[in-house]
Amino acid sequence: MKDVFDIISLLIIFSATIFFIIFFVSSIRERKPRASWLSAGIVLLSFGLILVIYWFQIWTLSYILILLIFITTLLFFLPLHKPTPMKVGTISKRVDERNTMFAREEYQPGTEKYEAYYAAHPELKKVDDSLRKLPKILDPGGKYYDPIKSEEIKKTFGLIKKLTTQVDGEVNEITSEIDPIEVTKLLKDFTIKEGADEVGICELNPMFVYSHVGRGPEKWGSPIKLDHKFAIVFIIEMDYDMVEQAPDIAITEEAARKYLDAANISVSLARKIRSMGYPARAHISDSNYQIMLPPVVVDAGLGELSRMGYLIAKKFGPRVRLGGVTTDLSLIVDKPIVFGVQDFCEVCKKCSENCPSKAIPYNDKTIVRGVEKWELNVEQCLRYWRLVGTDCGLCMKVCPYSHPPTFVHNIVRKGIEKSAVARRLSIWGDDFFYGRKSKIIN
Repeated sequence: MKDVFDIISLLIIFSATIFFIIFFVSSIRERKPRASWLSAGIVLLSFGLILVIYWFQIWTLSYILILLIFITTLLFFLPLHKPTPMKVGTISKRVDERNTMFAREEYQPGTEKYEAYYAAHPELKKVDDSLRKLPKILDPGGKYYDPIKSEEIKKTFGLIKKLTTQVDGEVNEITSEIDPIEVTKLLKDFTIKEGADEVGICELNPMFVYSHVGRGPEKWGSPIKLDHKFAIVFIIEMDYDMVEQAPDIAITEEAARKYLDAANISVSLARKIRSMGYPARAHISDSNYQIMLPPVVVDAGLGELSRMGYLIAKKFGPRVRLGGVTTDLSLIVDKPIVFGVQDFCEVCKKCSENCPSKAIPYNDKTIVRGVEKWELNVEQCLRYWRLVGTDCGLCMKVCPYSHPPTFVHNIVRKGIEKSAVARRLSIWGDDFFYGRKSKIIN
């Protein structure tokens, strides 16, 4: 009986060793030398322990190791603390798109918009004027400006701009009765086929509709009247290798490509719904958004909001871009999901420590329009973007959720979803294998 138990002990230790061999291989593929070397060291140490235990018959050591493996595994997956959802109270006021940072940076001195806006918001004039003195993103003067790549990216955004005239259109006069279950599946399948990675549906919260136009082809300052009842939203994965080059211009190349993909998908989806006899409007970049996509995507069950302000998707982390369509076509809605992001971000703070502009808060959440969340310093964030000439992406790069969905990372994510212990251990493990600070801090 003891011999059988001894063999089982070695097999368990060997299985743990196999886990780190898999991690070693995936770390090489991710081009993470620190993680590769450390995991290789653990593998060699494990094989050494197996040989020592077997050769010198030190079975007590194997029992101790098994106990440690068992306790760690149990704590990692035991549901000791249910993940905390984001606290959302009563939201009584819509956001005016004119007040968003991307709108404010476009107001040029001497223009009607400039005079009107800062007459109403004199407290923002000084900081916004200081930002306007810096080079625009993708213009000469930024640290990572590249004359060829920058122009190509601008052309990509130019293609998106052309699509802003196609977000809405005539609705087919012939409307047929459609089963909500069938049409929901049909439209989700269509969206995936067009290039989305995940799709969700929710009832559109009117508080997530902008109150007034701040950017784009519509008349600036005009009230936004969007009474659609449903939103179909989706996420598109950003390429891991491109994100890893942040804050270099590669991050903006990838963002532009995904914004274009999202725009094409949204326009096609809205057109399909209108052909079925129902109103539908696409909401795309540059800038034709009439809805705030991140909270709508959360309502549709595609992720949670994080400390850095990005949506964290369950599979891809913050490495996603968003798209969406609103409509009156009756659909089956999805439920919001909670998988540990709020608790993880509460402790991790890696994005905050690596943010070169210190725009990501290190402290606790605050109440913003009825929602308890971490509030970014958007002015400081944009200032850094202009200094480097890209949209930075360092927070996205260093986020532990950004690791590709490999076998090992998926196991860790599953633990984070279930266990408070796993959240603590995974933060420590991420720092150990990948380092706490990004090598590219400017």
